Amino acid sequence: MGTKNPYRVFEPDIYKNRANVQDRITWYFFNQIMNLFINRFEWVNLPKEIEPFYIERVLFFDGLGGFIYDDHVNSYAFTKLNLSGQYDIYNIPTDRWAYANNGYLKEYGKDNSVIVWDSATAYPYANTAMMYAEEMANVWRTRSINMFAQRTPVALASSDDEKLSYQVFGDEYANYVPVIKISDTLNIKNLQALTLGAPYVVDKLEDEITVLWARVLTDLGYESNPSEKRERLISDEVAGNNGQTEAFRNVGLALRERAINAANELWGWNASVKFRSTLPTPINFPTQFLGNNPTPNGGGDDE
Repeated sequence: MGTKNPYRVFEPDIYKNRANVQDRITWYFFNQIMNLFINRFEWVNLPKEIEPFYIERVLFFDGLGGFIYDDHVNSYAFTKLNLSGQYDIYNIPTDRWAYANNGYLKEYGKDNSVIVWDSATAYPYANTAMMYAEEMANVWRTRSINMFAQRTPVALASSDDEKLSYQVFGDEYANYVPVIKISDTLNIKNLQALTLGAPYVVDKLEDEITVLWARVLTDLGYESNPSEKRERLISDEVAGNNGQTEAFRNVGLALRERAINAANELWGWNASVKFRSTLPTPINFPTQFLGNNPTPNGGGDDE
């Protein structure tokens, strides 16, 4: 009869398909970031056949899209665009191929379409979102590993003669007995214990996730607090973050406003776009417009 191997690999069931677990965590954060991106801007008074959220989905994955008017079906639409042809003086191709997943494909130009850019570089934010999602997932998985390590298993070694005594000793420890009573006949000098513990860093990892979320929010133009030491923030730090948030917000807003103004001029629309936020922050309600009153609505009696 062979000797039993004292070293056995333990692996919880949840980690048997580790790749899928990691993918689920990454895609959870990716989808959350995508939802924040898509819901940033409110498109007002668009033609009823144009779905506002589809505009932002296309911009998220492709970096640009376009408003078109199809005279064959007498309808407006927003579609994905593939730019081609000669470049104009602004280094933009003059031909625009509008296409959709249902097989729609048609060539347009400046006289019957308007390009909408997400950013000046037209770099799809989906790539940045995946970068953040992978980093968040890495921190999240590290957090799970650290929490698992807090079980701190203890290995007890004893001679065969005292095996039963150490078995009782281990059972008492496993049952959370605060004081373990032993006989003076037990040779405690032979007790060998190895604690397989790890320092508790879950709180620090939670702070890291909070910081990463703050960076995502700032990227997307949302007000956020990028510091985990919130009680120590001074007014200059808050103002600096507000300036960065406003700058990132204006990158997307200015290009969307330019596109919607061009569509209004081309087709006679009365549409507009604005950032979807009602928080009473200095970004939404600059102090020069508030005067000495700290509340955005005036705070006084109605006249």
